[in-house]
Amino acid sequence: MNLLFDTNILIHLAKDTSRRLLTTVINPDNQKIFISVVSISELKSIAVQNKWGIRKWNVVNAILDEAVIIEINEGLTDTYAEIDAFSQRRNPSYANYSFDKPRNMGKNDLWIASTAALLGLKLVTTDADFNHLHQIFIEVQHIKPEFL
Repeated sequence: MNLLFDTNILIHLAKDTSRRLLTTVINPDNQKIFISVVSISELKSIAVQNKWGIRKWNVVNAILDEAVIIEINEGLTDTYAEIDAFSQRRNPSYANYSFDKPRNMGKNDLWIASTAALLGLKLVTTDADFNHLHQIFIEVQHIKPEFL
């Protein structure tokens, strides 16, 4: 299954000039990589705020050059609405939820999850914000930060 990298994965990869993490931990099977323009925007903001140097950007640009970049488009809006309503426990298509309280996902995370769902991509992330969507809308590959 092709992979969609969450922003936090890109942050970890930016620190890895050897690309060891990419080839041995995150994508050992050399699957096709997709990245949402939302993640790129988040990454650029983080880079500006933290004064990233050229070295980190060279690593990121090498990954972006190999990846398929996904833009936000109207096709994602229905999926976004379905996932947001589900996360709030207010989606009429679902009677049962595996979680008791609404999950207030960040808007950027909703776009990223929608991209993975619409394109049938496995979402690779270090956080648990997407766990309630696993095997319902998307497949989540959770990597513990301590392994990165």
